[in-house]
Amino acid sequence: MFEAIAEPLHIHGEFDDGSRGRIKSALLEVQLPDDEYFLQKYPHELSGGELQRVAIARALILAPDLLIADESTSFLDPSVQAKVLRLLLDLQNERGISMLFVTHDIGVARKVSDRIAVLHGGRIVENAAAHRVIASPEHSYTKQLIGIAKGGG
Repeated sequence: MFEAIAEPLHIHGEFDDGSRGRIKSALLEVQLPDDEYFLQKYPHELSGGELQRVAIARALILAPDLLIADESTSFLDPSVQAKVLRLLLDLQNERGISMLFVTHDIGVARKVSDRIAVLHGGRIVENAAAHRVIASPEHSYTKQLIGIAKGGG
């Protein structure tokens, strides 16, 4: 895991003597262990939630102003999904970063978004405050997504 999180630092020429500490801090920030045993693990040795947390640590290691989370919870079971969503929201608040959250699940989008933009056929068909999109969708595709999220297929 050490190499995976260190890679962005290498790519941007920022890997130095303090990088090991930065990597350990990033692991703790995403609620993962920072010990040598964990740092030496391979991806196949981690759970889905742990893999997502490593990906988040890797994305945050360069202290970006914007985090793009593309389907970051789609393959996780509901309890792990909720924990990862809470982590993303906490990190967003603590770091003051913006987040573009990409998902096919409008129910998840509702939980984490201030605004929702719905794309259909490569075009934005709806773009408004999250509560407005959910409460009174205008486009038929948005209505379909909300129906699916409510279990109505």
